[in-house]
Amino acid sequence: MTKFVMALFVIQVVGGLFQMGTLMTAGSRNSTARASRLPDLLVFSHAVLGFLAAGLWVGQLLTGDDRFAWVTLAVVALSIAGGTVMFLKTELGSETLDRPAADPADVRVAEKQIPKTVLHGHGLGAAVLAVCVLVVAL
Repeated sequence: MTKFVMALFVIQVVGGLFQMGTLMTAGSRNSTARASRLPDLLVFSHAVLGFLAAGLWVGQLLTGDDRFAWVTLAVVALSIAGGTVMFLKTELGSETLDRPAADPADVRVAEKQIPKTVLHGHGLGAAVLAVCVLVVAL
């Protein structure tokens, strides 16, 4: 089960990096989005917590110490909280920023360019990951 959890972490990190890459292209020539409504600190801390949780899980794999599993679960829970806020802002927000512009392309938000399957899969994967970490910790 511990190796399965590590595989889930890898999948989550890849999906998260894809989404972060989409957000980071806002304002570039290759993107039709000019901005993001997601707070930079929230995006950054969500990513840092995800990497920290994966690193803690490696510690659990190497030592077999259940304390690593419990700390990992706490970090995953914090990351899920931030991810839920971003998910709600993305799903409930409009396709454009709330300001007038001469060109509609100037107000498109980057998070709306993330495919829904990736967005929903990342959230579902986080829930499965949290349950699996809890099972290992118990």
